Order: sequence, then C-alpha cells, then structure tokens
Amino acid sequence: MSAYAWMDQALCAQTDPDLFHPEKAGDHYRNARRICGNCPVQQQCRDFADRVEDDAGEGRRWGLWASQTPRQRAA
Repeated sequence: MSAYAWMDQALCAQTDPDLFHPEKAGDHYRNARRICGNCPVQQQCRDFADRVEDDAGEGRRWGLWASQTPRQRAA
C-alpha cells in the first residue's frame, strides 16, 4: 500500500484546491475549514504537512492542512 493512499479519502481532493491556499491577504480559510472538519484523514494530513514542511528546512508553511492555518502549525 502506498504511503499516500490516505489522500484518496481526503475531502480536499474532491474540491477546489484554491480554498486551501488563498492567494491574497485577507482571504479566509472558512470554507476550507468546513471541509477539513468533516474529513476522515485529518491525522494523516497533519502528519504529512509536518513532514513536508520540515523537509523544506526553511520554516515556511503554506495553506490549510488538517484544519490548521500555517500560523497554527508553526506554534
């Protein structure tokens, strides 16, 4: 089984990806949070975001993952 098989169950994969990566300051994650709040793979998503963002080594964080904003994940 692939390490990414959980992504097939992710609700974000079934909707507009722009909801999870707002481009402009002031854009909100409100609709993305509603989707994440019902997602069955939040823990896998959170773990994946931690690994991917840590691999960058630059402390940068992007988008909403597991219903958490970049600022929340950084804390």
